[in-house]
Amino acid sequence: MLRKNIDLPIYVVTLSTYDENNNPIDTPRDIQWMDFSELKDKRILIVDEVDDTRKTLMYLVDKLVNKEGLNRDNLGVFVIHNKLKEKYESNKGLDVSFYLACDDVAGVWIVYPWE
Repeated sequence: MLRKNIDLPIYVVTLSTYDENNNPIDTPRDIQWMDFSELKDKRILIVDEVDDTRKTLMYLVDKLVNKEGLNRDNLGVFVIHNKLKEKYESNKGLDVSFYLACDDVAGVWIVYPWE
C-alpha cells in the first residue's frame, strides 16, 4: 500500500524474533538484509506493522547506526499499531528523529490481512 502512494524507492529487510521452530528468541535474527552504503546520507523511514516489545525496532535502529554507519538523526519510524505496554529500551532508547503510530492498541494479538 505504501509503495502505491509514494514515489520513492522502498528497500526491505526482514527480521524475526522467533527461531526456525517458532520459539521466541532474545535477539532478533536477520532473515533478509541489504547493503545500505548508498543510503548513508539519506533520510530513511522504517515501517513496521506493530511496535509490540520494541525489541525488533531497537535492534534495527542500532544495527543501522552502529554497523551500517547511518545517521540516527536521519531515521524515522512509522508503525500501524503501537501496543500500549512496557517496551524494551536500550540505554539510548529508540532515539530517532520521529516516531509515528497510526493507532495505539491494547496488548492483543493482531492478524493482518497480508499474513
